[in-house]
Amino acid sequence: MTEPAENRTRLKLEGATAKVELDGALGIVAKVLVDGNRAAPKRGGWAIPTHKGDERLAVKGLMPGFQSFIWRGKVVHKLGGHVGLPEKITLFSPALLVILIWWTVPIALALFFMGVPIVKNPQMPRVLRILLPLINTVAVFFAVIAVVTMLR
Repeated sequence: MTEPAENRTRLKLEGATAKVELDGALGIVAKVLVDGNRAAPKRGGWAIPTHKGDERLAVKGLMPGFQSFIWRGKVVHKLGGHVGLPEKITLFSPALLVILIWWTVPIALALFFMGVPIVKNPQMPRVLRILLPLINTVAVFFAVIAVVTMLR
């Protein structure tokens, strides 16, 4: 719970001569803007102009929507830094579908990616951010069971 929950966030980068912002910080994929223009990523980072030339703003992390932005070896912003551990755990509830019924992998992936913006939404009450991914998973589970029963 370290970062403010805003969709467009200005990054305070030491030594950067340009204004650097993240757009879409509450979604799955965030864009880096340098002086209002979208910067093109190269090799896991973005070239940011400084007094000494261009330096690299790196991104680390595997979980979509929850990566960390690294500047000169320090974390300057964590996407989803305001999201607590219970929300992140329930985000993986669609994995239960895959364990129970192996061919639900595409459905589980869709549920996971639909859950990221829900979990990161600061305007939604925390209880709802925790319960909604679970409710969606249970609803899909019963829908899959109903379809399988009708096909037999």
